[in-house]
Amino acid sequence: MNISEGLEPFIKKAVIKSKRERYLGFIVSKKGQIKFARSLDHDFEKVLDDSKFINKIERNELEQLGDLYCSNGVTNDSPSSMYNLYGKAPWEGGWLLVNKAGTLAIYRPEGRIDNEICIKL
Repeated sequence: MNISEGLEPFIKKAVIKSKRERYLGFIVSKKGQIKFARSLDHDFEKVLDDSKFINKIERNELEQLGDLYCSNGVTNDSPSSMYNLYGKAPWEGGWLLVNKAGTLAIYRPEGRIDNEICIKL
């Protein structure tokens, strides 16, 4: 799994305090990265600070470079806009799309195609 520079600051600000260190620990090892990826199916929603949720991310904001993390462990391997990565996100399985700064994200739990969570920090 390709862990980008935006994931750590995102976790530091978007994950509730009681789970933050656990999720930061996930991204530093290969075994932990597998646990992080698997959490994207359902568990990740429970650890997000819902005070950071917004209704929508504007189209112009999606032009920022980002990274896509999927529950099957797949990530993008080259720089791409959040907009392009959104179009490549799988229909099945959970995924998280985060900008390079770690300040914008879209999270989709497995099986919730019509219920994405937009986050702005």
